[in-house]
Amino acid sequence: MEHIYANLTVSISEFKKSPTALLDKASGEPIALLNHNKPTAYLTS
Repeated sequence: MEHIYANLTVSISEFKKSPTALLDKASGEPIALLNHNKPTAYLTS
C-alpha cells in the first residue's frame, strides 16, 4: 500500500468534473489524484 501525502484525495473523474471547486476546497493544501485507488499525481495551488 502506498502512502498518500495529502489530506484531500479525489479520483481523476471527480477532478475533471469540477477542478476549480476542488482547488478552492483544498485551500492551498496538496490534492492527491487517484487512478484505480492509487496516487498518480499531486496538485497544489
